[in-house]
Amino acid sequence: MSDFVAINGQITPYEAARIPPFDAGFLHGAGLFETMLAGNGRVFRLAEHLHRLHESARELGFAVQLDTAATAELVAELMETNGLFTARVRITLTPGDISAPVPDHHPDPDSQQDWDPPRTVLISAGPLAAYPPALYEKGMTVAVSSYYQNPHSPLCGHKTISYMDRLLGLRQAQKSGAGEALWFTAAESRQFSVLAEGCISNVFLVDGGGAIGTPPWQMPGQPGCRLALPGITRQTVLELAATHGLPVQEKVLNVQDVLTAKEIFLTNAIMGVMPVVRVERHAVGDEKPGPLTNQIRRLYEQKVQEQCHG
Repeated sequence: MSDFVAINGQITPYEAARIPPFDAGFLHGAGLFETMLAGNGRVFRLAEHLHRLHESARELGFAVQLDTAATAELVAELMETNGLFTARVRITLTPGDISAPVPDHHPDPDSQQDWDPPRTVLISAGPLAAYPPALYEKGMTVAVSSYYQNPHSPLCGHKTISYMDRLLGLRQAQKSGAGEALWFTAAESRQFSVLAEGCISNVFLVDGGGAIGTPPWQMPGQPGCRLALPGITRQTVLELAATHGLPVQEKVLNVQDVLTAKEIFLTNAIMGVMPVVRVERHAVGDEKPGPLTNQIRRLYEQKVQEQCHG
């Protein structure tokens, strides 16, 4: 656990940290967060994480702008204060204390239309708690979640703190001996379901021809209908694959694509690139991390090393 956190730009001891009891995040689960990897005081792809945070906040109605350079400096100071060389950094943003009084000069005290309470911005930096190296060598088993993605939800595609359904799905997977669960969209039968993402990850499939596919963040031809989180690690993998001539495409995928995939891997900021060798009892390929997965994992780790450690 971190000894210090930063609240609204001020580093404070963990035990002295306070959030208002009427903060919208606490009362309504209203808020956003970013989980990031940091090494040597540097956050991997901080600007991209903040851009996603800003875009989601704007779309959900509590826009805020965190300066990238100032945030980077604050995170570096927080890591140093907590004695960390590598860290799991999290930014949590909420609309703030909704009980704060409306300013006296407001033309209509009963209206909140032109007034917003102060935002709450919490930054924590704790030990990395990386996944076991053996898991990358042997690969992970994933389950198929009994819960479903709703692409029409206004929260879909945003990294919100309304996260209980994901935690329940992950807990369900772990009870079955899996490390993650795949989410599909709701349909009358699994045959017509569409692959979305994992509880805490994005999903990539490699088909028999060596082509890499991942669910699009937005359903094709359906503006405003989002399918998957536009993950920062996901985007990094897409860029690396394109740079190194690996065929990759954002495409709609279904259960049959999962069952016929020769390789599957997951991505998020902390796990990086994680090989999947089983979907429940179904073996993926020859039930060991595949060559494309290993190549992309090496490329990703090199990218992290370059940016965080020089």
